[in-house]
Amino acid sequence: MTVRIISILLITTSAICMFLSAALFTPAVFVSLFLMCIAGIYGALGFIQTSLMLLFFTTLAVVASPGMDIGTINMWSIFVPYIIGFGGTIWGVRKMFFVSPCGNENA
Repeated sequence: MTVRIISILLITTSAICMFLSAALFTPAVFVSLFLMCIAGIYGALGFIQTSLMLLFFTTLAVVASPGMDIGTINMWSIFVPYIIGFGGTIWGVRKMFFVSPCGNENA
């Protein structure tokens, strides 16, 4: 029950950040990058739907923000949250679908 409430709050926060970042509210972009890392953690834990929703909203927030000038910021500050977010989600999908029924991953 608490995981569901936390998931709803995270998705709502990321949707609000998506709208605020389009209005040039710079802290919303940084919250979106933080939520992208949270999405990777959720994906690695197996909450794939929540992770994909968070990745959808946070990617839109970062891409649609007019305040994100790639020339003036360090590229690693955007690249690392993307790796954590998408990497954790892909790892969670792999754990869910590609583990053999006997529990041995190498089988």
